[in-house]
Amino acid sequence: MQSLSPSDPRRVAGIELHGRLGEGGMGQVFFGVTPDGVQVAVKIVHKQYAGREDIRARFDREIAALGMVQGPRVASLIAAAGPDDEQPWLAMEYVRGLTLRDFVSENGPLEANTGAALGDLLAEGLGAIHEAGLLHRDLKPANILLAHDGPKIIDFGLVSLGEALNADAVELTTSGATLGTPVTMSPEQVSTPRNLTPAADVYSLGASLLFALTAHYPYQRPQLPALMWAITDPNTAPDLSGLPPELVPVISGMIGHEASDRLDLDDVRERFRHVLASAGLTLGEALVRLTDVTFVARPSDPPADVDPPPQPPRHDRPPRTPTPVVERLASRLCSAYRRDRSL
Repeated sequence: MQSLSPSDPRRVAGIELHGRLGEGGMGQVFFGVTPDGVQVAVKIVHKQYAGREDIRARFDREIAALGMVQGPRVASLIAAAGPDDEQPWLAMEYVRGLTLRDFVSENGPLEANTGAALGDLLAEGLGAIHEAGLLHRDLKPANILLAHDGPKIIDFGLVSLGEALNADAVELTTSGATLGTPVTMSPEQVSTPRNLTPAADVYSLGASLLFALTAHYPYQRPQLPALMWAITDPNTAPDLSGLPPELVPVISGMIGHEASDRLDLDDVRERFRHVLASAGLTLGEALVRLTDVTFVARPSDPPADVDPPPQPPRHDRPPRTPTPVVERLASRLCSAYRRDRSL
């Protein structure tokens, strides 16, 4: 976490900001604490983009999606700007830990059983997204956080509301433009991005897990056109080198060229659990092993015990001194009360 600059906001809707977590082309992310003491990551769109309808619509989709998805494998929405607010922002639970991309880059690939546990839990999270009628569209190692209680999926910036279930849903693309991260994109997301199904996310999950287990993606080329051609060519097989043999069937079944040939998430979870059971591991034991191996506190993480922002003082009215009229009335009432009790 970096210190706030003089031009950075100090509060957003009662959330006290303590530092910068990152910055992108369209906005900034800050670490904050709510009045209730909840630690959050606050994403704020740059003012110069706040008036653009396309960016505003994308941000509103992300807020709506986060509010629709519930589950332990998806980072939770805590608060967000309203549709009429001048500057869009949202606050998500702050998740400590490395991204899957950073973990593999710093520590190397996971072994088979740890990878199977990761796959089962991420399939659970992706299932929660699909059950809400959504597609993630940009699932990749950088959008998977390895928390102390297991992985969490983040960043719904490219989510498509209803596209999985509603053919008439508003499209995210303009004139067929491709959105996503190429190395984890399915063939149909490259070639026909307007006609995606949940199978596209299954492919992206499989590509991300292949990276977790081998430190490489299904297709890697030095130039983007060559990469896109390899992904969409049915005769070019994905690179599965280094993948543990017991995980080849499930990973290859997730990244099949044809969407209709891919495993669904229930099958994916069943196969990962079979791998764990064959190794003599229960799901609970596998989760403990996974978190022991993958949770790494970042030196740049904010302190865990940040105090909530102070609340403004209450301006209570001072007690009023009874007037003589009130004193006499109170005296008569007390006398009447005592007289009634003595009867």
